[in-house]
This record gives sequence, C-alpha cells and structure tokens, in this order.
Amino acid sequence: MNIEKQSSREDFSGALIIQALGCSPEATAIYTDESMIIRFANEGMLEVWGKNPTVIGKPLLQALPELEGQPFLGLLQQVWRSGQTYSVSDAPVHVIKNGKTTTEYYDYEYKALLDNDGQTWCILNTARKVSSRREYLERIQRKEEKEQSMMEEMAATMEELSSTNDELNSSLKLLEESREHIRTIIEQAPVGIAMLQGPENIIEIANPAILKIWGRELKEVQGLPHEVARPELIGQPINKWLHEVFKTGQQRTNNEFSVYLKDKNGLREAIVNSIYQPVLSSDGLVSGVLVILEEITLQVVDRRANEKNQQMLLMAVEAGDLATFFYEPKTNLFSGNALLKSWFGLPEAETIDLNVALSSIVDEDRARVEVAIRKSLSNPSDGNYFIEYRIHHPGDPNGRLVQARGKVFYDRHGNLISLNGTLRDITEQKKDEQRKDDFMAMVSHELKTPITSLNAYLQLMLRNARLSADRKLEDILEKSLRQVRNMTSMIDGFLNISRLDSGKMLLEQSAFDLKSLFSELEDEIHSTVHTHRVVFEQAESIDLYADREKISQVIHNLISNAVKYSPIGSDINISYSISAKRTIEIRVKDNGMGIGEQDQEQIFERYYRIKSPTMGSIAGFGIGLYLCREIIELHNGKIRIESSEGSGATFIIELPS
Repeated sequence: MNIEKQSSREDFSGALIIQALGCSPEATAIYTDESMIIRFANEGMLEVWGKNPTVIGKPLLQALPELEGQPFLGLLQQVWRSGQTYSVSDAPVHVIKNGKTTTEYYDYEYKALLDNDGQTWCILNTARKVSSRREYLERIQRKEEKEQSMMEEMAATMEELSSTNDELNSSLKLLEESREHIRTIIEQAPVGIAMLQGPENIIEIANPAILKIWGRELKEVQGLPHEVARPELIGQPINKWLHEVFKTGQQRTNNEFSVYLKDKNGLREAIVNSIYQPVLSSDGLVSGVLVILEEITLQVVDRRANEKNQQMLLMAVEAGDLATFFYEPKTNLFSGNALLKSWFGLPEAETIDLNVALSSIVDEDRARVEVAIRKSLSNPSDGNYFIEYRIHHPGDPNGRLVQARGKVFYDRHGNLISLNGTLRDITEQKKDEQRKDDFMAMVSHELKTPITSLNAYLQLMLRNARLSADRKLEDILEKSLRQVRNMTSMIDGFLNISRLDSGKMLLEQSAFDLKSLFSELEDEIHSTVHTHRVVFEQAESIDLYADREKISQVIHNLISNAVKYSPIGSDINISYSISAKRTIEIRVKDNGMGIGEQDQEQIFERYYRIKSPTMGSIAGFGIGLYLCREIIELHNGKIRIESSEGSGATFIIELPS
C-alpha cells in the first residue's frame, strides 16, 4: 500500500498503519477526513462489503452507495468530530454481494485515533460477523420462548384439566340430579309414560299413571319384556307397533284407539291416545322406545253422549220449527240457523253484524228488542232474555210474529261470552189467541147480564129463606151465590184481558193503607175459604199509591190459586213488608205441590197451564197469573215466584213505595 499517495499528512507512516492493524484482529478498515475516505481495508472488511480493493481511496458512500439511508456515515462523522469511540452489537448491515442486496449482522466499532493535539486523524473500523451467533441465539431464544409457551400451555392445560375435572364432577353430579329430576317428573306426570329398552322392549321405567292404565304394579312389569309383562295384549297390534318403531326409527301416533286392558281378573275396553317415540343413542342408533299413553275413555264417552244429545236437540229444534241464534257481545257478531235466516231474509254468511239482523224487525218493535238484549246482558241481570216482536223482509210481505227466548252465558271468570236462544213463530198462535179472546169477550159480555140477574134472584131467595128460617134452603142458596161470584170473577177476568189488549184497562190510583186492605181481605177470605188455614200476618201501616181494587183482585187471585193447588188443611200465609230495596213486597206462600223450574218462566203467560200428573182435574183457563202480571206491571212493579217442585210456592209482588 502506498501510504504517501493516500494521505497528505507527514506523520502517516507504515508504522502507524501496522499499529492500527494491530488493534483490529477482525475485519478492519481505516477512514480519514469527514468524508470518510477509505485509507485501508483488509480482506476481511472487503469481504464484508462484498467489494474489491478498488474501493480504497474513495469516500465511503461513493465506494458503498448502498449505505445511503443507513446510519453508518452519520455515526462515523460523529465519532470523527467527538473523538469518542462508538460500538454496537448485532447491528444489521445491508450490502450488495454478487449483485444482490443482503443483510448481515455484525458487532462493529468505530474507534477514533487521536494525534498529540487530541484531534482525530483517522478512524479504525473493526467488524465481527455475528449472523451465525445471532441465528444461534435466536434459535435458543425461540426454543426458550417455545418452551416457555409450552410451559404456559401446559400450565393452562393443567388448569383447564383441573377445571374440566371439577366441571366433570359437577356435571356428573348435575347429571345424576337431572336423572333423578327427570325420573321425578316422569313419576308425577299426569299422563302415562314408560321407557322400553332394546329390541326386546325391556320395561325400564313405568310411572304410576301408566301402571294404573295397564292395571299393573311396578314389580310385576319392571325388567321384563313388554310382551311377557302384558300377556293381555296378545292378538292386539301394540307389540307389533313397538317393534316397528324400534326397527324403523319412525314415531307412531294413535288417536282414540280402542284397546282391551287388564281389569282385576278380566279385561276392560278402553279408549286411549298413544305416542311411540324412538329413543336414539349418541351414535344415532335406536336404543329404545318411549311410550306416552293417555286414557280418554270417559271423555270420548261423554263427547259421544253430547254429540247424541246435540243430534237429538237438533232433531227437536227441526221438529219444533225453532230458529236458533247466537250473539257474541264482544264482537257484536250474530249468527243463526237456516230457518232464522229465511225468516229474517239474512245472507248465507256464517256471521253478520247484529245491526243487520235488527234491521229485519219492524220499526215499532226494534227499540224494545235492543232494550231487552241490553237488559239481559247488563249487570245485575238473571241473564234471561224473553220478548215477542214482529219481523218482515221483502220475500215475506205479510211478516210474522216471533217469540224469542235466550240465556246469557259467562266464562269461569264471570265475563260475558254469548247470548244464545231460540225463536218460535207464534203468528198463528197469536191469531188463535186473539180469536179466543174475541170469543171470550163476546161471551163474557153476553153472560154478564144473565149472571147479574141470576145473582139478584139468588140474593132475593136467600133473604126469603132466612126470613122463613129454612136452613137447608139457605145453605144451598149460599153455595149457589158463591159459585155465581166465582163465575162473575172469571167473567171479569176475561173482560179485563179484553180491556188490556185494547188498551182500555185504566188504573184508578189513590193512596191507601195496606194494613186496612189486609184486614178487609182477611174478613172476606175467612168467610169464604173453610178448607185451608189462611193466615194474614199483620204489620205496621204502610201507605201505598195504587189501584186499590186491582191490587185486591191480584191478592185474591193468588190466594185462590194457593187454595186450589195446596192440600186441604194446609197453611197459606199472606204478608207484606218494606224490602231492602225500599220497595213494598206482598208475599203469598203455600205448602202445595210447587212449580218446577222449567215452568216458572212461562207460568205468567196467557193460557199457560202446567202439564203435570199431580195437577189432576183442577179447573182453570190459565189467565189468572197472566192478568196478575199485567196489573202489577201497569203499576211499574214486578211479580215473581220462588218455588221448587213438591215444596210449595211463594209469589212475591214488588211495588214502588
């Protein structure tokens, strides 16, 4: 190396170079000036750079342009200026070797050599390639990291295993509890449940409900094949179905299936719903059959009986030419049978709005029907619906008169469900009644004059008999007069009905003392009724504003009925009081044959007569109670009955106070 050509410094000699080289046992280079001119580079350094000796004498960046952007030049200049050595380990160096950029790792040092004045005159660069060491250390580090990771994973696995073991123990405990819980549920289930295992259908579980249906005890069947445990099923298809379910894995359901079951020492026919459900193991194979059994014998028998009753009711409705209706207040929907729709001229739709049906009622009656419906649905109400009204539609210009009866139904919470009922065409019946009324009115008028004359003649004859002291004739005449009075009362009743129908029955109301009226009635009744013990229970004076004669007529009629329908010698009690509703109540109570519930709703209808063998040959036209009701209702009052068949009856009159 020509030292003289590479440096202008006089003291730069071979001895100094040898000294510098002696300080660098590895790849070595020497730089001068701040531009870092390469003054020396041994073979080791040239190999590091991937260069040949031609780079010596050139500035560092000119010789190694790939160092542009790397920190080496800046570090060298800092060392040159400061005179302080810089060293680093495992530093990456990017150089070009054989035309390819490579990265190697080195421990290198920039050592500033100073002159006597303390100024840097050159920098000794030594480098040791540590890529293999780094790779080894990295492998060691990766191994340690892997081992550490494995240790951590092992620790986590151990912790997981411990947790899993705890969970497994807990799961086993829960599984056992779950099995016990399931067994308890099966034991307490309201339907029959049995678990059959394997192709032989071994009975593993059978709850009390299914044992009751089977007519068996658990000890008789548990652990046995189903066919062996229940020989009564021989010739029946149940065991065949169980084998099919096990073989195919397909569920089988039977509804209302008839089967013969063990019953004491014999067999009984039962009706059941059954489900045979295949039970799958964890590998998806059928391991058994779950049997769910419900006996519905009583329900089916009741339903069939109900269907029979419904059929009979339908036949009765059709035979009686009754129209039926159903009204749902919540939706205001109305429906009826074909007969009702034909009467009202309604469409064939299943349900219609109530207002559509009401439009077929004649204008004069429609408001009354709406009031009657609201009243039956109101609270408080007995839920009964009864009214007569006229209907018309274009296809029936003559119209018809119908009688509607219904009953309100509630759910178990007391909420309204529906108003159901029937309609009966009473057009011809009313015409017959009108003809009968006309006839009765005519006959009554015709009989009134001769009866009045007969009564006068009998009274005259009675007076003469008393004057002549003819006791026998007097008795006969008194009985004759009594019969005349009865006939007069009957004729008056018919005339009153005629007046009611024509709107000519007028009330002559005035204030009077009810106690005084009772005293008069007591004297009169006791003088005419000797077959029964009629008791008038006296109370305090009560002023009543009413038609005194007609109220007296009503009480007379009720007492007369009590006498007719009560055993001879029995008591008849008549009383009055102020009720809790501040109305005046008059009660007529007998101990007679009573009135059945089915007759109580109709007893106040015109010409209605109770059809009962106990009635015998008791005479009557069925107008007395009808007349009583009409008179009381003209007073804005009510009349009702409390009775049960065979235990007497109490008629109660309620009048406003």
